[in-house]
Amino acid sequence: MDERSQTEQLKDAAQNTMESIQETGEDMQNRLGELWETGREKAAVYCRATDRAIRQNPYQSIGIALGLGVIIGMLLNRGGSED
Repeated sequence: MDERSQTEQLKDAAQNTMESIQETGEDMQNRLGELWETGREKAAVYCRATDRAIRQNPYQSIGIALGLGVIIGMLLNRGGSED
């Protein structure tokens, strides 16, 4: 009888652990969903602000993009040309 009660206790402990893991997983999934939505909302706000800035200053935007492209190109080229 003692061995059976230990088996039952282990079974109950395993069941409780599984339920706890499932609850934690559900909580994490809900939290990640909230973070995802918050990120999407912020990204949309930043995209609208960027679009507005580009439309208000098209030549400056082209100059900045060109300058960044040149700098990135130089950095990439420099890293590959060292033999």
